[in-house]
Amino acid sequence: MKSRKEIIFDILFGAIFLTNIVSIGVVVFMVLNKSYENILPIIGNFGFVEFALIIIISIAWFIIDNSTSNLFNDEHEKFKKMTLLSKENIYNVRKKIGVLCTYEKLYIVVTITSVISLIIGIMNFALKTDFMTSGFGLIILGLIGSVIIILKSLYIKLESPNEVTINREEHPQLFKVIDSAIEMTKAPQLDEICILDDENIVVTCILNGFGTNGKNVLGIGIQVLKVLNEEELKSVIIHELAHIYNDDTNISSKISRRLIRWNEIVYRVDEGDNIIKMILLLPFAKFYIEKLERYLDAMSQTKELLADKEVVKYMSVEIYAKSTMKLEIMEKFLENPYSKLEIRSNDEAPKNYFSILFEEFESEVGKRKEQWINQIKKRVSYIYDTHPSFKERMQALGIDDFNYELNFKSQSDDYKKEIDTLIEIKNKQWYEYWSSQWKELTKEYKQQLEIIKNYKDSDDIEKIMEYGEALEGLGEYEKALDFYKDIASKDKECAIFMYKVGQIMLMNNDEEGIEFLEKAVELDGNFFISAMGIVTEYFLDNGMKDKIDEMYEEAK
Repeated sequence: MKSRKEIIFDILFGAIFLTNIVSIGVVVFMVLNKSYENILPIIGNFGFVEFALIIIISIAWFIIDNSTSNLFNDEHEKFKKMTLLSKENIYNVRKKIGVLCTYEKLYIVVTITSVISLIIGIMNFALKTDFMTSGFGLIILGLIGSVIIILKSLYIKLESPNEVTINREEHPQLFKVIDSAIEMTKAPQLDEICILDDENIVVTCILNGFGTNGKNVLGIGIQVLKVLNEEELKSVIIHELAHIYNDDTNISSKISRRLIRWNEIVYRVDEGDNIIKMILLLPFAKFYIEKLERYLDAMSQTKELLADKEVVKYMSVEIYAKSTMKLEIMEKFLENPYSKLEIRSNDEAPKNYFSILFEEFESEVGKRKEQWINQIKKRVSYIYDTHPSFKERMQALGIDDFNYELNFKSQSDDYKKEIDTLIEIKNKQWYEYWSSQWKELTKEYKQQLEIIKNYKDSDDIEKIMEYGEALEGLGEYEKALDFYKDIASKDKECAIFMYKVGQIMLMNNDEEGIEFLEKAVELDGNFFISAMGIVTEYFLDNGMKDKIDEMYEEAK
């Protein structure tokens, strides 16, 4: 069922579109009957009507846009239905996205046609009444300018990721893996290979200009290269290639371009950029962004599972399971709040950041590997997650329990040399980027050290919170928890300390934290949304999706 916003917008836009079609039909009829003298007045009259309808859309939108909606009812149910539709048949969702892309084109064409018709109408009125003044001239120039603004808004210039681009001459072993994956799957050739700073591997279709041409760019995180051997890397590259030949990449790129375009319009209007954009483009932008994001998110988990199934057509499920688990472990390491990787204490930016990172990873994975594997195996995904959980992905491939042995040092010597060379390149790139910003980057860290050093017992809430958050900022979560607990025991009516205790306890996987969050919400309803998010993450991490459904039912 459509929302009130969608119904109002569809009715008003439909009225403008219908008026446009009728005006074109009337003009064609007059041309066929050679009634040329009436063409301009008719176009002008329709232009006045169409522009009036655009103004009505703007007014109607600004009224309903300020109305509140229930987070747990209409939108949630709508998203659930879209997600289920995607799981049943993702191609139906892709068709809907195609319609949505056409909808944008129609809006642009209809809006430009309406403005041009209005210009003709104003000029015709001025000439007929002999009332052409400088004011009319300015109005016409303004309307012509609005057409130019709309056309400029259509054009998007995107760039490849600002990272290291590699070639096959310098990195033959890496390209050997990539070429093998392409040959096995008969996938389209990749136009560019970039090495990223993170733990992701992603393929992107970069569409420039008006979106007619594009290039496929494969981005591989340096962490991915470090933890996977050649066969494991090939398996995740095949997953990404599947997104190309499944048309996921093309569709995602189309949506991404439109999101960039319309979000930029919203941003510019919020900055007071242009009243023309506010009237002609803002209502559609907000309406359109909401629909695009819903469609893109609803199909994300399904397309990942389909790409997974493509991998095991060409490679063993064991290899892919190992590669996926290794990347999940790297993600756990990077999220680890108790990591000892603290580089902000350095006076200068380190010249070997990634080398330090990987040394710390080797140390931590030796101590926490089994703990992390157990956590990863328990987690389930929620409806709004972009990717299914590891457990759900493996079950879809026929693996009910992951029990494979992981080896993080199984790369061939030649391949390892190339990766080590890339790590050095990334070290240099990282240093060049951050060295000039190091003072600003470490400013907060130094302030936190000073706060802790100079703190004395106080009844001032602001100073107490400042000290507790400084401890958190330095990763001293155990000290912060003890501190917050002590304060909460003395002041049982202060919501913020109850909230902080609950937050850290759940981060430590201690279910008692839920009681503290519930108490915080009872004391101050403003904590409701964030507390729900924290508890949801805890339930997901522990495979308790049914608890989330119960919680949201109660929240209604």
